[in-house]
Amino acid sequence: MAKRSYDSKLIRIKGIKANKNPLNSKVEIRTSLRIPLKRGIASCILMNPSTADSIDSDDTINSVTEYIHKNIPEIHWIRFYNLYPFYEPRSPKIYNLIHNLTPLEYSTAMDSNRLEIKKSLESTTHLFLGYGQCSGDSNDKARYYDIETVKLLNMIEKKYKNDIFVFETSQSNKILIKNKYPRHPNPNNEHFAINHHKCHIKNGLIILN
Repeated sequence: MAKRSYDSKLIRIKGIKANKNPLNSKVEIRTSLRIPLKRGIASCILMNPSTADSIDSDDTINSVTEYIHKNIPEIHWIRFYNLYPFYEPRSPKIYNLIHNLTPLEYSTAMDSNRLEIKKSLESTTHLFLGYGQCSGDSNDKARYYDIETVKLLNMIEKKYKNDIFVFETSQSNKILIKNKYPRHPNPNNEHFAINHHKCHIKNGLIILN
């Protein structure tokens, strides 16, 4: 039978594993062949990490994981990212944490965080924006949140070509907050995602399809 190329649209080529060995000088055997299919990979960008790591989860991670598992069966992998990479269980206090960082510490952490998101976009099939609206001082919002969301959305607009979604939650029947901000899928652990809606980014703004 003629040799053919693997279909890179369906298969993760680098993950193919063949257990193939010579039996003797004339005969070769293959006892197994594993072919990893390309399935959906969801990347979720939330506000900031609470407590979850490789050992323990938290309410938001569990809530989003359950929602995607139940409602989007084509997704086989979920990756979580954040607008801010700093661990803080109470998001309104994120700016107190930031104020205690040096400018170099802050910029280094944010640049590294953005680069990690950028690297993920190539293999992401479903991108969920769920970083919510900033709470706290208006000066902090202008100095940090507004600047970081613009950088994030501009990067996604330039680098990402697949589907983008925002969450609809039990908190409100309005999909976006103030027609601008994506809702957090588990705000204050009091509400939860009930649907998701496709959107796109144009000129740095989230536009519902």
